[in-house]
Amino acid sequence: MRKELSNRSWKDKGIGTISNTLSLFIITIMILALLFFLYPIKTLQATDFQTGNYLKSWRVRNRDTFGIEYIHSVEKSPVLENYIIDGKDIILLDTYFQSFGAGLPATTPYSFEKTEKGFRVYDINEEMEDLVYRVGSAERNHRLIFKNKEYKLLDFSEHKMGVKLSVKNMIRLSYIVKEGGLF
Repeated sequence: MRKELSNRSWKDKGIGTISNTLSLFIITIMILALLFFLYPIKTLQATDFQTGNYLKSWRVRNRDTFGIEYIHSVEKSPVLENYIIDGKDIILLDTYFQSFGAGLPATTPYSFEKTEKGFRVYDINEEMEDLVYRVGSAERNHRLIFKNKEYKLLDFSEHKMGVKLSVKNMIRLSYIVKEGGLF
């Protein structure tokens, strides 16, 4: 009887092959999912300048551009500053404004032109060490413009808060939890 049992090959009969294959498949899927969710992604992060507390983030890629638009506190006219992501750096490309005055350039070492909407300073290409905006009241209307969407800074920060923008790697799962998007 013993010899008879040992000659039988249960694995050749299909018993166990399905469960072993299914288990291996499930483990492979779980490992891939774990790697997917733990893989770091590049984000543009907004944090409280004083405390470093996380406020909001956007998934970015190298060479993505974004703008910050606001109403100038003294001149009460719109200002738009455009930036590009280069690795972990944020580089100021150009700025648009409608009038000269306190805090707005009257002269500049950069290229300058008058447009239908006001003035443009361009070819700036200056790396921003600390890109911080002091969020004003609702009438100052600080907005981040990214991928044709506008995000009011007051929607995720407080009046008079310094909002620091920087490029950081973030675990994808953390991004999903905080921002609700897979990609």
